[in-house]
Amino acid sequence: MEEKNILEKIHQVEGKLDRLLEFVELQNRKKEEFDDLVTDVSIVAKDAFRNSVMMLDKAQVELDNCDFSCLIIKILQNLDTFHEMLDMMESVRDFMKDVTPIIHQVGLDAVHKMNDLDQKGYFDYIGKLAHLVDTWIRVFPIEDLQKTEDNLAAIAGILRNLSDPALLAALNKITRIITDVKMEDEKDILSLWQILMKLRSKEVRKSISYSLKVVKEIAI
Repeated sequence: MEEKNILEKIHQVEGKLDRLLEFVELQNRKKEEFDDLVTDVSIVAKDAFRNSVMMLDKAQVELDNCDFSCLIIKILQNLDTFHEMLDMMESVRDFMKDVTPIIHQVGLDAVHKMNDLDQKGYFDYIGKLAHLVDTWIRVFPIEDLQKTEDNLAAIAGILRNLSDPALLAALNKITRIITDVKMEDEKDILSLWQILMKLRSKEVRKSISYSLKVVKEIAI
C-alpha cells in the first residue's frame, strides 16, 4: 500500500515536472519570438530613422542631438494636454451633431425669408435706392454738402417750422391746387374790368391782403 502511494506521488511529481518543462520551453519560444520581433523592429526603426534623416537633410532641416529626444520627452510630459485636446475634439464633434440640424433649419428659414423679401420687391427697391444715392452724389457734390453743414442751424429752423401741422396743411393744399388747376388760354385771359370785378370778392381780397402781409414780413 505504501509502495503504491509512493508510486502515485512519483507519477504526480513527474507530471508536474513535465508541465514545468513544457512551460519553460513555451517561455523560451516566446522569448525567442520576442527577441526576433525586437530585432525586426530595430531594423525597421533604423531604416525609418535613416530615411527620415535623409529626407530632413534633403529638406535642409538640421536637428541637434537633443531635438528628437526632447520632443519625445515633451510629448510624454504633455500627455494630459493631449487627452484634454482629444476630449475637446469629441465635445466639438458632439456639439456639431446637435447644432447641425439647427443650422440647417436656420438656413432654410433664411432662404424662405430672402425669397419672401424678393417677392415683395425689397431688393429691387434697394437697387433703385442705390441708384438714387449715386445720382444724388453726382448732383450734390461735396462742396454743397459743406455749405449745408455751414448752414445747418438755418436748415434746422426751416425743418422745425415745417413740422407745424397748420403749415404742412397749407403747403399740401397749395401743392394740390397747383397740380389740379391748369392754365387755360381762353378762360384765363381776363380783361382789366373782369379782374377788378373779381377783386370785389371777399376771398380774393383776403388772399391778396395775406400775400401782401407775408411779403412785407419777408422784406423786413
